[in-house]
Amino acid sequence: MQQPSLPYTGTHAAVDEKGDFKDDKLPQVDEPESYEEQGKWGTLWLKIVYYYDIWYHYLKQRWAAFCMFIIAGVVSASIAIGWHFRLRTFNIADPDSFNNAIVQLSANLVDVDPSGQEMTLDWDINYACDPIGCPDVNIYFDANTLRSDSGSSQVPSNVKPDPVFTIIGDNVLAMRNNTDRRPSSLTFRTDVAITNGPTHRTLQSYPYDKYITKLVFFAEQAASNDSVSIAIVKTTGIAVGFNVQLQNITDVHDDFGTVTKNIEVTRGPVVRVYAVFIVLVVWFVTLTFMATCVMNVFFGKGISSGVLVLPVGTLFAFTQLRSTLPGAPEGFGAVIDFVGVLPCLAILTFCSVCMTAVFLLRDPERDIPRWHWKEPGEGRRKSSYADA
Repeated sequence: MQQPSLPYTGTHAAVDEKGDFKDDKLPQVDEPESYEEQGKWGTLWLKIVYYYDIWYHYLKQRWAAFCMFIIAGVVSASIAIGWHFRLRTFNIADPDSFNNAIVQLSANLVDVDPSGQEMTLDWDINYACDPIGCPDVNIYFDANTLRSDSGSSQVPSNVKPDPVFTIIGDNVLAMRNNTDRRPSSLTFRTDVAITNGPTHRTLQSYPYDKYITKLVFFAEQAASNDSVSIAIVKTTGIAVGFNVQLQNITDVHDDFGTVTKNIEVTRGPVVRVYAVFIVLVVWFVTLTFMATCVMNVFFGKGISSGVLVLPVGTLFAFTQLRSTLPGAPEGFGAVIDFVGVLPCLAILTFCSVCMTAVFLLRDPERDIPRWHWKEPGEGRRKSSYADA
């Protein structure tokens, strides 16, 4: 009968009638118990070991192809995950109003500042004035949701705001007909206030802080104050690290064509995943060093001196790792600091002191005699217990 191929090779290797591996020049050990005597879990373990040996030998012979497969898989998975969690362009547009609105705004997100609680937007205007004859038009934004100059002497109130931009109809026609290119472009910038008041998730909640804002705007003819339809027809731009999206579309309409947009600002998914991942890594490393410290300092297990000095360098590495968190508050003050970085730094400091001071008392690379005791007091004289 033809012998099955084995993962083990040798001059004297052979397979007996039972299918067991035999070698005449190697000392033979007692045969293990049968599968029935081993029990259910023993049988399962023997099968796992058997197939592990087979696959280990197979992959070892083809290690180059296996390494390339692993590298390709890891790179592909990493790129796919990163692409899935990428930030999206914020979207608060009304595409249905593109052909209906006289004043069509295009918004470009420039920046989000969670410390100052403001969001910067650039606006481009398309004035489709043909139906109304291109009169001058004023654009208004809710003044109390805009960050104004702190030196302004105007007293805050809830009165109708002053216009943030005035469209001169004659200049628009002149630019459109290329008869006069001197007028300024139809572009302006607003710093919109964002707040965490309703969410109660401040910058301390990083990376789960959350802010909301409400954009309220309308347009009127400068001469008659008649309402002019206005809408946001296009949005572009990404604030690095933040998702800015329309929270809900309001169905409330007044008699003046006022547009209301509720906007929600949160951290991007990839920022949240990375911050939580860093905290878990910091804890895993800290607990590993703490276990090493307990085994070596308190139980006397010998460990290489190179391992014992690692916690000292890790103390500085953790602070550098903390600084890589995108958009995290400066210094230590977020929740992830109190539950992650700061406790780990304290534990690592204790481990560093103990694992360095042990060099003064004994050789930490050798096991102490007590480590090899199989029973309590095995290495002590029995008379010492009798006198106690």
